[in-house]
Formats: sequence, structure tokens, C-alpha cells
Amino acid sequence: MEREANCMISFDRQTGLGKMLLEPAEIILRGPVRARISRDLITGFAVAGEDLLITTAMGPLRAGLGAQAAALWVKALAKPVPTLAEKLGIKADTAVLVIGPLTDSALIAVLSAVPAATLPQLLIAELPDQAAFDAALAGCTAHPGAAFWGITRKGKSAFTEADLRAKMRAAGYVDTKSCTVSDAFTATRYGLRRT
Repeated sequence: MEREANCMISFDRQTGLGKMLLEPAEIILRGPVRARISRDLITGFAVAGEDLLITTAMGPLRAGLGAQAAALWVKALAKPVPTLAEKLGIKADTAVLVIGPLTDSALIAVLSAVPAATLPQLLIAELPDQAAFDAALAGCTAHPGAAFWGITRKGKSAFTEADLRAKMRAAGYVDTKSCTVSDAFTATRYGLRRT
């Protein structure tokens, strides 16, 4: 679903050459025309000649992509936005072990529908500090076949996504995917490095 393009952008009475990114939850405009448009504010999209025309609650967005690229963007915009459960790879029968407490309401809601597991396929831990990471790493060691999702707060925090990546790589794990959990949290998935 994610796409990006450098193109002429017109939005909110501004026009300029910039970058447009399609993320799961929003469209991001960078350059002289700057905006973040939540996907739930998009009311329509179509190819208009050589342009992509997106109708939003904030007004029309026109991007000079060329007809062929605009058609690919329309196809991407037509796909449903993945749910948090889909992004994390959680289905009704997925065995999940939560390590430590959770504070993010979106994550709590997803995991409330999944039974706890003693033989997990997925490990999930919110990592506010080093102690929470140490407990999560012990869980990873105890369940080496399970994928691990480390949940870190966006922006400044006592334990950042960069801290998580450095410590997991030092422990022999490799990051394989990342996604947004909510406005406050991001998730990165890890598995044991194959030798």
C-alpha cells in the first residue's frame, strides 16, 4: 500500500514541486506544500488527465503524477486500510504472549480478543524503559521460535526505537518489519538472525 512520488502538488491554495507519501494511515505532503491528511478524511480519488485528484474534507489535492502512475495510486488508495491486528499479523487463532503491562489503548483492544498463550507464536512487549526490555529479552530467549514485537513510544522517551534496535541486534536478532500502533507508539518486529 505504501507509495511515494516526487511531483507537482496543489493543495490548500498552494502549489509546488514536492514529495507525496501514501502511508497506511495518512498521506504526507513534503516540500513547499506541507500537510498530513488522515485517510479517514479522504472522500474520493480519481485519475484526472495526467493528474491524481484526491477529494478530502480539507479540500482537493492534485498531484501531477502522469496518468499511469496516477492509476497505480488510485489502485493503492482503493485498498482497505489494514487494521492494527493485520499489521501485527494477529488472527483469532494466533498464540500471543504479552510480556509486561500495556498502556496503549489500541494495542490493548487488539489483544483483548486474543487468548493468552504459553507456547506463543508472537511475543509483544511495551518498552518504556531498560527493565521492560530486559524482561522482553528474557521472554525472547525462552521462546526462540516466536517473533517479537517491541512497542516503543514515538519521540523522546527513556527507551527509544533506536535503543531497541541496537540492543536486539547485539543479542542476535534482526528487525523484519515495523508499523504504527497509534499516535503515541510504534512497533518493530524481530526474529533470531539465521546463521
